[in-house]
Amino acid sequence: MGVFVNGMYVGHEIYPGVYAEERTGPSWMIRKENESGWPCRVGEIKGAELGEFLACNCLGKERGRASNLMTAVRYLLN
Repeated sequence: MGVFVNGMYVGHEIYPGVYAEERTGPSWMIRKENESGWPCRVGEIKGAELGEFLACNCLGKERGRASNLMTAVRYLLN
């Protein structure tokens, strides 16, 4: 189910307080709630053609590669 904060769509909750918003093409913007409860961007997951997911922080630096979306999100959160 989609989550909205003050009318802004922040994505589907995949972990408590962590949201993934699908973007154009095979990529997802990942947001995590801050201390005030606002979802702030922590990075992006890009889907590769061979079933591999690339986790990148907000500056575009690669944080890790994974075989599924959930593992790629954990790379961003750690």
